[in-house]
Amino acid sequence: MKFLDIINQVEKGNYGLTDEAIYASINNSADMIPLWGGNKEHETITRMVSKDAKTKKDTPITVFSGEGIIISLDGSAGSMTYKSNQEFALNHHAGFITKKKDALFDVNLEFFAIFFQNYYRALSVSDGSKTLSLDQLYKEEIDIPSIQLQNRIMKEYNSIKSKINQLTAIENKLYNLINKEISTNYKEYQTKNQKVSTIIDCMGGNQGLTEEFIYQNLQNQNEKYIVLSSATDDKTMMGLIPMCKLNGNYIKVFRDREGLLVTRNGKAGQTKFLPKGNYTINDHGYILYKKNSCNYDVNLQWFALQYKEDFLSYASNSDNGTWNKTGFFNSVIIDIPEKQEQENIVALYNKALEYLNNIKNIKQSFDFIISKEIV
Repeated sequence: MKFLDIINQVEKGNYGLTDEAIYASINNSADMIPLWGGNKEHETITRMVSKDAKTKKDTPITVFSGEGIIISLDGSAGSMTYKSNQEFALNHHAGFITKKKDALFDVNLEFFAIFFQNYYRALSVSDGSKTLSLDQLYKEEIDIPSIQLQNRIMKEYNSIKSKINQLTAIENKLYNLINKEISTNYKEYQTKNQKVSTIIDCMGGNQGLTEEFIYQNLQNQNEKYIVLSSATDDKTMMGLIPMCKLNGNYIKVFRDREGLLVTRNGKAGQTKFLPKGNYTINDHGYILYKKNSCNYDVNLQWFALQYKEDFLSYASNSDNGTWNKTGFFNSVIIDIPEKQEQENIVALYNKALEYLNNIKNIKQSFDFIISKEIV
Protein backbone atom coordinates (compact mmCIF):
# COMPACT_ATOMS: atom_id res chain seq x y z
CA MET A 1 0.00 0.00 0.00
CA LYS A 2 0.98 3.62 -0.39
CA PHE A 3 1.32 6.30 2.28
CA LEU A 4 -1.86 8.10 1.21
CA ASP A 5 -3.91 4.90 1.46
CA ILE A 6 -3.82 5.20 5.23
CA ILE A 7 -2.46 8.70 5.97
CA ASN A 8 -3.78 12.15 5.11
CA GLN A 9 -1.59 14.51 3.14
CA VAL A 10 1.16 15.92 5.31
CA GLU A 11 0.34 19.37 6.71
CA LYS A 12 3.57 21.33 6.51
CA GLY A 13 4.70 23.89 9.06
CA ASN A 14 4.77 27.61 8.46
CA TYR A 15 7.09 29.40 6.07
CA GLY A 16 8.48 32.68 7.28
CA LEU A 17 8.52 31.71 10.94
CA THR A 18 11.84 33.54 11.39
CA ASP A 19 13.69 34.50 14.55
CA GLU A 20 12.32 38.03 14.15
CA ALA A 21 8.75 36.74 13.94
CA ILE A 22 9.30 34.50 16.95
CA TYR A 23 10.81 37.35 18.96
CA ALA A 24 7.93 39.67 18.04
CA SER A 25 5.45 37.07 19.31
CA ILE A 26 6.90 37.13 22.80
CA ASN A 27 5.09 40.37 23.52
CA ASN A 28 1.72 38.77 22.79
CA SER A 29 -0.47 37.84 25.71
CA ALA A 30 -1.29 34.41 24.29
CA ASP A 31 0.14 31.18 25.66
CA MET A 32 3.56 30.05 24.49
CA ILE A 33 3.86 26.67 22.76
CA PRO A 34 6.83 24.57 21.61
CA LEU A 35 8.22 25.21 18.13
CA TRP A 36 9.96 22.43 16.21
CA GLY A 37 11.42 21.96 12.74
CA GLY A 38 13.84 19.48 11.18
CA ASN A 39 14.95 18.11 14.55
CA LYS A 40 16.18 14.59 15.24
CA GLU A 41 13.56 14.39 18.00
CA HIS A 42 10.64 16.60 18.92
CA GLU A 43 10.60 16.17 22.68
CA THR A 44 13.31 18.50 23.95
CA ILE A 45 11.89 22.04 23.93
CA THR A 46 14.51 24.59 22.92
CA ARG A 47 12.26 27.21 21.26
CA MET A 48 8.84 28.59 22.12
CA VAL A 49 6.45 30.79 20.17
CA SER A 50 3.18 32.54 20.99
CA LYS A 51 -0.04 30.87 19.81
CA ASP A 52 -0.98 34.26 18.31
CA ALA A 53 2.32 34.63 16.45
CA LYS A 54 2.44 35.61 12.80
CA THR A 55 4.97 34.84 10.10
CA LYS A 56 7.07 37.55 8.50
CA LYS A 57 4.30 37.82 5.88
CA ASP A 58 1.81 38.61 8.65
CA THR A 59 0.06 35.24 8.34
CA PRO A 60 -1.19 33.65 11.59
CA ILE A 61 0.77 30.52 12.42
CA THR A 62 -0.82 27.07 12.47
CA VAL A 63 -1.28 25.61 15.95
CA PHE A 64 -1.10 21.82 15.63
CA SER A 65 -2.84 19.52 18.11
CA GLY A 66 -4.49 16.12 18.40
CA GLU A 67 -3.05 12.72 17.60
CA GLY A 68 -0.41 12.59 14.91
CA ILE A 69 3.27 12.44 14.00
CA ILE A 70 5.77 15.23 13.53
CA ILE A 71 8.09 14.34 10.65
CA SER A 72 11.28 16.24 9.81
CA LEU A 73 11.55 17.07 6.12
CA ASP A 74 14.90 18.87 6.21
CA GLY A 75 17.91 18.57 8.48
CA SER A 76 17.29 15.27 10.28
CA ALA A 77 14.93 14.29 7.48
CA GLY A 78 12.75 11.27 8.14
CA SER A 79 12.89 11.58 11.94
CA MET A 80 9.43 11.13 13.45
CA THR A 81 7.88 11.79 16.86
CA TYR A 82 4.43 10.66 17.95
CA LYS A 83 2.23 13.33 19.56
CA SER A 84 -1.10 13.11 21.33
CA ASN A 85 -3.16 15.93 22.85
CA GLN A 86 -0.36 18.51 22.70
CA GLU A 87 -0.31 21.95 21.11
CA PHE A 88 2.77 23.06 19.19
CA ALA A 89 3.98 24.96 16.12
CA LEU A 90 6.18 23.83 13.21
CA ASN A 91 8.32 25.69 10.75
CA HIS A 92 8.53 24.63 7.10
CA HIS A 93 11.27 22.07 7.86
CA ALA A 94 8.69 19.72 9.38
CA GLY A 95 5.16 18.48 8.83
CA PHE A 96 2.34 16.83 10.75
CA ILE A 97 0.95 13.41 9.86
CA THR A 98 -2.60 12.31 10.74
CA LYS A 99 -4.39 9.12 9.70
CA LYS A 100 -7.41 8.90 7.45
CA LYS A 101 -10.69 8.22 9.17
CA ASP A 102 -12.09 6.23 6.23
CA ALA A 103 -8.94 4.20 5.45
CA LEU A 104 -9.51 0.54 4.64
CA PHE A 105 -6.45 -0.41 6.69
CA ASP A 106 -5.95 0.82 10.26
CA VAL A 107 -2.62 2.07 11.57
CA ASN A 108 -1.30 2.73 15.06
CA LEU A 109 0.46 6.08 14.60
CA GLU A 110 2.83 5.55 17.52
CA PHE A 111 3.89 2.23 15.96
CA PHE A 112 4.33 3.94 12.59
CA ALA A 113 6.50 6.72 14.04
CA ILE A 114 8.84 4.29 15.79
CA PHE A 115 9.26 1.48 13.29
CA PHE A 116 9.15 3.39 9.98
CA GLN A 117 11.49 6.15 11.06
CA ASN A 118 14.66 4.52 9.74
CA TYR A 119 12.90 3.66 6.47
CA TYR A 120 12.13 7.33 5.79
CA ARG A 121 15.52 8.47 7.01
CA ALA A 122 17.09 6.18 4.40
CA LEU A 123 14.90 7.75 1.69
CA SER A 124 16.19 11.25 2.39
CA VAL A 125 18.85 12.71 0.13
CA SER A 126 21.83 14.71 1.29
CA ASP A 127 23.04 17.92 -0.28
CA GLY A 128 24.65 19.52 2.74
CA SER A 129 21.45 18.95 4.71
CA LYS A 130 19.21 15.91 4.25
CA THR A 131 15.85 16.48 2.57
CA LEU A 132 12.75 14.31 2.30
CA SER A 133 10.19 15.46 -0.26
CA LEU A 134 6.46 14.84 0.01
CA ASP A 135 6.59 13.20 -3.43
CA GLN A 136 8.97 10.60 -2.01
CA LEU A 137 6.68 10.00 0.94
CA TYR A 138 3.61 9.53 -1.21
CA LYS A 139 5.02 7.29 -3.96
CA GLU A 140 6.78 4.65 -1.83
CA GLU A 141 5.09 1.30 -1.26
CA ILE A 142 4.99 0.27 2.40
CA ASP A 143 4.00 -2.95 4.16
CA ILE A 144 2.32 -2.66 7.55
CA PRO A 145 1.28 -5.58 9.75
CA SER A 146 -2.29 -5.97 10.96
CA ILE A 147 -3.56 -3.52 13.57
CA GLN A 148 -3.74 -6.40 16.06
CA LEU A 149 -0.03 -7.10 15.60
CA GLN A 150 0.83 -3.39 15.70
CA ASN A 151 -1.01 -3.00 19.00
CA ARG A 152 0.59 -6.12 20.44
CA ILE A 153 4.04 -4.86 19.53
CA MET A 154 3.28 -1.46 21.07
CA LYS A 155 2.09 -3.07 24.29
CA GLU A 156 5.41 -4.87 24.60
CA TYR A 157 7.32 -1.77 23.51
CA ASN A 158 5.65 0.48 26.10
CA SER A 159 6.29 -2.08 28.83
CA ILE A 160 10.00 -2.16 27.96
CA LYS A 161 10.12 1.62 27.50
CA SER A 162 8.72 2.10 31.00
CA LYS A 163 11.54 -0.03 32.39
CA ILE A 164 14.08 1.89 30.29
CA ASN A 165 12.77 5.15 31.78
CA GLN A 166 13.21 3.69 35.26
CA LEU A 167 16.79 2.72 34.37
CA THR A 168 17.42 6.24 33.05
CA ALA A 169 16.24 7.69 36.37
CA ILE A 170 18.65 5.36 38.20
CA GLU A 171 21.40 6.29 35.72
CA ASN A 172 20.94 10.00 36.45
CA LYS A 173 21.08 9.39 40.21
CA LEU A 174 24.29 7.36 39.80
CA TYR A 175 25.89 10.12 37.71
CA ASN A 176 24.94 12.68 40.34
CA LEU A 177 26.38 10.41 43.03
CA ILE A 178 29.77 9.79 41.41
CA ASN A 179 30.15 13.47 40.47
CA LYS A 180 29.65 14.65 44.05
CA GLU A 181 32.58 15.47 46.27
CA ILE A 182 33.27 12.57 48.64
CA SER A 183 32.22 13.43 52.16
CA THR A 184 32.97 10.72 54.70
CA ASN A 185 34.35 10.40 58.22
CA TYR A 186 37.28 8.02 58.10
CA LYS A 187 37.98 6.06 61.29
CA GLU A 188 41.74 5.71 61.09
CA TYR A 189 44.37 7.85 59.40
CA GLN A 190 47.94 7.13 58.39
CA THR A 191 48.70 10.86 58.44
CA LYS A 192 47.01 14.25 58.32
CA ASN A 193 47.80 17.73 57.02
CA GLN A 194 50.46 16.66 54.56
CA LYS A 195 51.45 18.84 51.62
CA VAL A 196 50.57 16.95 48.47
CA SER A 197 54.06 17.65 47.14
CA THR A 198 55.54 15.39 49.87
CA ILE A 199 53.35 12.47 48.74
CA ILE A 200 52.87 12.82 44.98
CA ASP A 201 55.30 13.49 42.13
CA CYS A 202 54.60 14.58 38.57
CA MET A 203 55.91 13.79 35.09
CA GLY A 204 55.44 16.36 32.35
CA GLY A 205 54.74 15.61 28.72
CA ASN A 206 56.72 15.45 25.50
CA GLN A 207 56.48 18.59 23.42
CA GLY A 208 55.97 17.77 19.73
CA LEU A 209 54.49 14.31 20.33
CA THR A 210 51.81 14.77 17.66
CA GLU A 211 49.69 12.32 15.69
CA GLU A 212 51.89 12.99 12.65
CA PHE A 213 55.04 12.13 14.63
CA ILE A 214 53.42 8.95 15.95
CA TYR A 215 52.45 7.89 12.42
CA GLN A 216 55.98 8.48 11.14
CA ASN A 217 57.42 6.14 13.79
CA LEU A 218 54.91 3.30 13.68
CA GLN A 219 57.24 0.97 11.77
CA ASN A 220 59.84 1.10 14.53
CA GLN A 221 60.03 -2.32 16.26
CA ASN A 222 61.06 -1.05 19.72
CA GLU A 223 58.94 -1.52 22.84
CA LYS A 224 55.62 0.29 22.49
CA TYR A 225 53.97 2.80 24.82
CA ILE A 226 50.39 4.02 25.15
CA VAL A 227 50.26 7.69 24.16
CA LEU A 228 48.30 9.89 26.57
CA SER A 229 47.07 13.43 26.05
CA SER A 230 44.28 15.60 27.46
CA ALA A 231 41.75 12.89 26.52
CA THR A 232 40.44 10.88 29.48
CA ASP A 233 38.22 8.66 27.31
CA ASP A 234 39.79 5.47 25.96
CA LYS A 235 37.98 6.00 22.64
CA THR A 236 39.91 9.22 21.99
CA MET A 237 43.38 8.02 23.02
CA MET A 238 46.19 8.60 20.53
CA GLY A 239 47.29 4.98 20.15
CA LEU A 240 50.75 3.44 20.59
CA ILE A 241 54.26 4.62 19.78
CA PRO A 242 57.55 2.64 19.88
CA MET A 243 60.48 3.98 21.88
CA CYS A 244 62.12 6.61 19.67
CA LYS A 245 63.88 9.94 19.72
CA LEU A 246 62.00 13.25 19.72
CA ASN A 247 63.87 16.54 19.33
CA GLY A 248 67.16 14.66 19.68
CA ASN A 249 66.27 12.86 22.93
CA TYR A 250 64.42 9.65 23.73
CA ILE A 251 60.79 10.26 24.60
CA LYS A 252 59.92 10.47 28.30
CA VAL A 253 58.06 7.34 29.41
CA PHE A 254 56.23 6.06 32.48
CA ARG A 255 56.79 2.33 33.01
CA ASP A 256 55.34 -0.53 35.02
CA ARG A 257 53.61 1.45 37.77
CA GLU A 258 50.23 2.96 38.56
CA GLY A 259 49.67 6.60 37.74
CA LEU A 260 47.10 9.32 37.39
CA LEU A 261 46.57 11.25 34.17
CA VAL A 262 45.70 14.92 34.77
CA THR A 263 44.65 17.04 31.80
CA ARG A 264 46.65 20.25 31.46
CA ASN A 265 44.37 22.08 29.04
CA GLY A 266 40.94 21.76 27.43
CA LYS A 267 38.91 20.02 30.15
CA ALA A 268 41.66 21.00 32.56
CA GLY A 269 41.93 19.26 35.92
CA GLN A 270 40.13 16.09 34.83
CA THR A 271 41.75 12.86 35.98
CA LYS A 272 42.01 9.27 34.80
CA PHE A 273 43.48 6.37 36.78
CA LEU A 274 46.26 4.51 34.95
CA PRO A 275 46.77 0.85 35.90
CA LYS A 276 50.29 -0.56 35.69
CA GLY A 277 51.54 -0.32 32.12
CA ASN A 278 53.84 1.47 29.70
CA TYR A 279 52.84 5.06 28.95
CA THR A 280 54.11 8.23 27.40
CA ILE A 281 52.37 11.59 27.17
CA ASN A 282 52.29 14.73 25.05
CA ASP A 283 52.39 18.23 26.53
CA HIS A 284 48.61 18.41 27.04
CA GLY A 285 48.70 16.47 30.29
CA TYR A 286 50.68 15.24 33.28
CA ILE A 287 51.18 11.85 34.91
CA LEU A 288 51.04 11.92 38.72
CA TYR A 289 52.41 9.08 40.81
CA LYS A 290 53.34 8.26 44.40
CA LYS A 291 56.83 9.38 45.35
CA ASN A 292 59.40 6.64 45.98
CA SER A 293 60.18 8.33 49.30
CA CYS A 294 56.54 8.19 50.46
CA ASN A 295 56.02 5.56 53.15
CA TYR A 296 52.21 5.82 53.19
CA ASP A 297 49.78 3.59 51.32
CA VAL A 298 48.04 5.80 48.75
CA ASN A 299 45.47 4.43 46.34
CA LEU A 300 45.72 6.83 43.40
CA GLN A 301 42.15 6.09 42.34
CA TRP A 302 40.97 7.10 45.81
CA PHE A 303 43.22 10.17 45.73
CA ALA A 304 41.61 11.35 42.46
CA LEU A 305 38.10 10.79 43.84
CA GLN A 306 38.65 12.31 47.27
CA TYR A 307 40.43 15.40 45.99
CA LYS A 308 38.52 15.85 42.74
CA GLU A 309 37.39 19.35 43.69
CA ASP A 310 40.97 20.35 44.50
CA PHE A 311 42.12 19.21 41.05
CA LEU A 312 39.34 21.19 39.38
CA SER A 313 39.82 24.28 41.55
CA TYR A 314 43.26 24.80 40.02
CA ALA A 315 41.87 24.86 36.46
CA SER A 316 41.20 28.22 34.87
CA ASN A 317 37.60 28.99 33.92
CA SER A 318 37.65 29.21 30.15
CA ASP A 319 36.68 27.12 27.13
CA ASN A 320 40.33 26.12 26.81
CA GLY A 321 41.32 26.20 30.46
CA THR A 322 44.72 25.23 31.84
CA TRP A 323 45.60 23.35 35.02
CA ASN A 324 47.87 25.18 37.46
CA LYS A 325 50.27 22.41 38.45
CA THR A 326 52.46 24.73 40.52
CA GLY A 327 49.53 26.11 42.51
CA PHE A 328 48.18 22.61 43.16
CA PHE A 329 51.48 21.21 44.46
CA ASN A 330 52.32 24.31 46.50
CA SER A 331 48.95 24.67 48.20
CA VAL A 332 46.95 21.45 48.51
CA ILE A 333 47.00 19.73 51.91
CA ILE A 334 45.76 16.12 52.16
CA ASP A 335 44.84 13.58 54.83
CA ILE A 336 45.50 9.90 54.14
CA PRO A 337 43.17 7.35 55.79
CA GLU A 338 44.09 3.72 56.28
CA LYS A 339 44.48 1.70 53.07
CA GLN A 340 41.33 -0.39 53.57
CA GLU A 341 39.16 2.70 53.97
CA GLN A 342 40.56 4.10 50.72
CA GLU A 343 39.83 0.82 48.96
CA ASN A 344 36.26 0.77 50.30
CA ILE A 345 35.60 4.12 48.60
CA VAL A 346 37.14 2.90 45.33
CA ALA A 347 35.07 -0.31 45.42
CA LEU A 348 31.83 1.66 45.83
CA TYR A 349 32.80 3.95 42.95
CA ASN A 350 33.69 1.05 40.66
CA LYS A 351 30.42 -0.69 41.51
CA ALA A 352 28.54 2.47 40.48
CA LEU A 353 30.49 2.53 37.20
CA GLU A 354 29.63 -1.14 36.64
CA TYR A 355 25.91 -0.38 37.11
CA LEU A 356 26.19 2.58 34.72
CA ASN A 357 27.86 0.43 32.09
CA ASN A 358 25.17 -2.26 32.44
CA ILE A 359 22.43 0.35 32.03
CA LYS A 360 24.20 1.75 28.96
CA ASN A 361 24.39 -1.72 27.37
CA ILE A 362 20.71 -2.42 28.06
CA LYS A 363 19.66 0.90 26.52
CA GLN A 364 21.86 0.31 23.47
CA SER A 365 20.33 -3.14 22.99
CA PHE A 366 16.86 -1.65 23.20
CA ASP A 367 17.73 1.08 20.67
CA PHE A 368 19.13 -1.59 18.35
CA ILE A 369 15.94 -3.65 18.57
CA ILE A 370 13.62 -0.75 17.72
CA SER A 371 15.90 0.33 14.88
CA LYS A 372 15.22 -2.96 13.08
CA GLU A 373 12.66 -3.02 10.32
CA ILE A 374 9.49 -4.92 11.24
CA VAL A 375 9.26 -8.19 9.32
